[in-house]
Amino acid sequence: MDKDPREVKYSAKEHTDLVNTILAETKLKPYNIFRHIDIAGRRFVDIGCGDGAISRLAADYGAEYILGIDGKPEMIQIANKLNPFYVETIDYKLGFIEDLNGRESFDVAILSYLLNNAKSFDQLLKQCEKTASYLKPGGTVVVYNSNPFDIKGGDFTKYGFRKIITGTNEGDKIIYDYRPAIDEDIINYYISPKRHEEAFTKAGFRDFKWEPLELYPGADKDFWKDYFDREHLPVIGITARKA
Repeated sequence: MDKDPREVKYSAKEHTDLVNTILAETKLKPYNIFRHIDIAGRRFVDIGCGDGAISRLAADYGAEYILGIDGKPEMIQIANKLNPFYVETIDYKLGFIEDLNGRESFDVAILSYLLNNAKSFDQLLKQCEKTASYLKPGGTVVVYNSNPFDIKGGDFTKYGFRKIITGTNEGDKIIYDYRPAIDEDIINYYISPKRHEEAFTKAGFRDFKWEPLELYPGADKDFWKDYFDREHLPVIGITARKA
């Protein structure tokens, strides 16, 4: 069977091995997701869950129930293999969010590197609408995403990657090069900040906010100086609430 063209091309195993070794993923990302929400006792949907690292953290932080969703079969397989201590709290589902319909039963949705896979505004809007279908009214969405305000990219080899911006027209490629850890480029796509805000509004969200990254407590500030000494960081957060 042919792969869905939306499926990321890089190796799930290589990606999992990488994210478990670099501070940008093990420290910076989780801090800048969970600092926005208190998930203890709440229902949590992790859209674009990858190997389930954020889902497992949510369980450790006291979430009542977690559903992880990802469109790459190998990612779901790895997540399930890493899940033996969480089987009563976490379930995983294979699928692309654009194709799914929720039942407005979750308090929190996390979208980690999910929206930057949208090649067009229409796809971005569909992702936001289907995310809203999983959330209760008043539910919170927290996004961790390639930063559309960053139109320069740069060499972040010290932090594990290089970011290349090929253009700022809708759908232009944004290339994340994690070589030699990952053989394939991670391809994202450019959609403007304004269009992101429009997609969330049309999908029924309110209180939309861009959330610049903060350095996690106890971090080595000297190590992170080159990453944070920029007008626009390579990654940014978003928070919003379902109306």
